[in-house]
Parts: sequence; C-alpha cells; structure tokens
Amino acid sequence: MEILGQLGINGPSLIAQAISFGILLLLLYKVGYQRFLKTVDERSSRIRESLEAGEKAKQEAAQAEEEVAKRIEEASLKGQKIVEQASQSAEAVKKKAEQDAKKQAEEIIKKAQTEIEREKASAFDELRKEVADLAVAVAGKAISRSLDEKTHEALIDSVLKEASAIKD
Repeated sequence: MEILGQLGINGPSLIAQAISFGILLLLLYKVGYQRFLKTVDERSSRIRESLEAGEKAKQEAAQAEEEVAKRIEEASLKGQKIVEQASQSAEAVKKKAEQDAKKQAEEIIKKAQTEIEREKASAFDELRKEVADLAVAVAGKAISRSLDEKTHEALIDSVLKEASAIKD
C-alpha cells in the first residue's frame, strides 16, 4: 500500500469514498435512474404509438384512395350506362317520329288520292252531262231541219269530236 501512499492516495479514505460512491450510485439508481427509465419508456411508447398511428393513417388513406377510385369507376360506368340509355331513347324517339311522319304522309297521300278520284268522278259526271246536253242540242238541231244522210253523219262526227276534245 505504500505505493498508493507515494501517489498521494489514502487507502482508508479511498475505501470510504468508494463506499460513498456506491451508496450514491445505488440511491441515484433507485430514485433517479428509475424515473429516467420510466420517462424514456414513456417517450418510447409515445413515439411507437405515433408511428403506429401514422402507419394506420397511411393505411386508411390508401384504403380511402382505393374507395375513391372504385367510386369514380362506378360513377363512370353509371355515366356510360346513362349515355347509352339516352342514346337508345333518342333512337327510339327518332324511329317513332319517322314512323309517325310516314303514317301522316301515307294518310295525306290517301286523302289526296281520294280527293283526286272524287274530282275525277265529278269531272266525268260533268262531262257526261255536257255530252248529254250536246246530244240534246244535236237532236234539237236535227229535228229543226230535216237532214240528209251526209249532213247527219257530219253532225254526229262534229259532236263526237267535241266530246273527245272535252275528255282530253
């Protein structure tokens, strides 16, 4: 121990200081280190919870993004169906309008044909009346003068010519 003495170290004082240091270390361990470890553990737990919450939020954001993408796709499909239905409806309306127009045109044509037939019949009736009037006039002329055969034939030819001119 003399070597320690030459270095200026006192043995009993060194042992007392070592015991005091051990007691202080034990006290600090029991009082301060436990609190320090508790604080570090709490902070570690909060950091872990924050990381877990961040990961959970990240997963929720990814799920929400997938859900939004699905809804957009569904909306797009619904929009396409609506456009297709509108197109089909427009085509049906167009076909119905064409059919209605065709029916109306056919009715107008039928009415026009009926009117033409009626006018034609009326014209023929009038023609018959005129031919009858001419026949009566010819007969009246024939009675008013006595006709020889040539005059009689000329008179009939002229009545026939007038009647054919009226027909045309």
